[in-house]
Amino acid sequence: MRYCIGDIHGCIKSLEEIIDQIFKKDSSPEFYFVGDLIDRGPGSKEVLDLLFDLNTKGIKALSVRGNHEQMLLESYQNNLRIKDTIWKDNGAKQTILSFNKNPNLKLKVNKLIPLRYYTYINALPYYIELDNFYIVHAGINFEAPDPFSDFNQMVWTREEKYNIQKAKNKKIIHGHSPLYYNQLKNQTLDNHLNIINIDTGCVFTHIPNLGYLTALNMDNMEFISIKNKDIKH
Repeated sequence: MRYCIGDIHGCIKSLEEIIDQIFKKDSSPEFYFVGDLIDRGPGSKEVLDLLFDLNTKGIKALSVRGNHEQMLLESYQNNLRIKDTIWKDNGAKQTILSFNKNPNLKLKVNKLIPLRYYTYINALPYYIELDNFYIVHAGINFEAPDPFSDFNQMVWTREEKYNIQKAKNKKIIHGHSPLYYNQLKNQTLDNHLNIINIDTGCVFTHIPNLGYLTALNMDNMEFISIKNKDIKH
């Protein structure tokens, strides 16, 4: 079966737990991710390594890029130091620490992130189209003349809009905007809902009803959610 997993933000223990739960029920799953694999949590490198490992084992594990991957890419490509980026206030230090426990933060980002990881992140698509779903980080701007070329909206938008014709009757699965856990299942109670948010704020463990990592089984529309295993408050 196919599973789409919400914003992980470097929470490797949480990701390992939810994947283990899925494997206990399904011996041949496919994994899709809505981006924001990195930042804020303690294990960004380890999250990326886990995706590498799944693919090496022949298990499909595909991700779109999120705004946090985009911030890393722009910092890397522009030869910036952490202090000179908008990324610095959005979890950059935690990501750098996952690669080097004693980093020299005066160095430019492209000296702190190994090329292999940059290359992987730079190749992440803005969206994935399946037979009955689009997977995207933030959303799709269906008001644009060509919605699937508005890449900035795909990683940054907070506005959820839908056009049944342009979307070819497919549902949109996204993350980016944390949704309270107790609101999660309401989305699939209504079969006419065309936009499904699976970001349950994994890193925000200090806020009631957030602090969960969620996966959606796209074949039976059931959610699997676990409490964060990486960050304690």
